Amino acid sequence: MPLKIELKPHESIIIGESLITNDGERTRFYIEGNVPILREKFILREKDANTPSKRVYFVVQQMYLSKGDMALQNMYLEYVRDLQNAAPSLIPYIAPISDAILSADYYGAIKAAAKLLEREDEVFGAMLNPQF
Repeated sequence: MPLKIELKPHESIIIGESLITNDGERTRFYIEGNVPILREKFILREKDANTPSKRVYFVVQQMYLSKGDMALQNMYLEYVRDLQNAAPSLIPYIAPISDAILSADYYGAIKAAAKLLEREDEVFGAMLNPQF
């Protein structure tokens, strides 16, 4: 069964390795096949990965899009170590991300990483996460 996607005007989506941006009108299309897909609300651009949790989210996003590149997994471990040292209270939010990565469930890891961003915002305030 194909995946139905509706994009608002000027909304973006990543399909595989391509960033697609809608024009000025609402669009609906169907996708068949097994390819990574990220809607705009889940996309974090590298320039916006400016906190420890956002760096974790960004590298998890890249793992999902590349289907588990090992170099990215090493980067993930480095970022997680830094985050655990900086904010041990966030460790319970990191564990589900790591579990999903170990299971090669990279989309699940993104969803868990989004919860980490929410918690970082709660703990450290909106000034750390003004755009996400």
